[in-house]
Amino acid sequence: MRHKAYQKIKEFILFLDLKPGQKVLESEISERLKIGRTPVREALMMLENERLVICGEKKGFFVRNLSAKEMKEYFKMRTLMEHFAIPLIIERITPSAIKALEKNLSKAEEAAEKGKFRDIIRYETQFHEILYKTTESEIFIETISGLVDKFQWLRAIGLSAENGARESLSDHRRILVSIVEKDEEQLKKIIEEHLQHAEEKVQLYAGAFLLKP
Repeated sequence: MRHKAYQKIKEFILFLDLKPGQKVLESEISERLKIGRTPVREALMMLENERLVICGEKKGFFVRNLSAKEMKEYFKMRTLMEHFAIPLIIERITPSAIKALEKNLSKAEEAAEKGKFRDIIRYETQFHEILYKTTESEIFIETISGLVDKFQWLRAIGLSAENGARESLSDHRRILVSIVEKDEEQLKKIIEEHLQHAEEKVQLYAGAFLLKP
């Protein structure tokens, strides 16, 4: 029950059903998941260790706010990791991986047309997961796996901004073209632009989620 509560509450946070700064009501979560409050509290303590929620003294649990400094550092870290991955992706990409990326983009664009926000986030995250797996670097995957939840969280906030999904999907199309053409320099440039666009969208929409400077 604790594991179920942990997975579902994390999902609520990463898909913005529970927004940064929002109080997490144990009773509501318990009722929604049809489980007792004890496993819900245990799950929240696990998520506190992952810095997705905080426990205010006698006030209960809240979804964490990310400061502007934290947000910027997460994007800097992701940029460094993507730069490491780029030459490996160019060298090791396979036809099956390219097909998977093309299929992913088609589904993401369809989800965007239908306004299916959760599906957009899921496909956008999957796009990058396919690229990460392509590196075939256990060290890289082990390192980035500790941050993928935070990256998805920021991605969801950015996609919530006006034109966020449209711009991101356009970037993904350009990324795929550069990979197919095996143009490493162009890929590096587009990924830098993609991350810059994402950061700008997060900053644009941050006020709605109570992010503090």
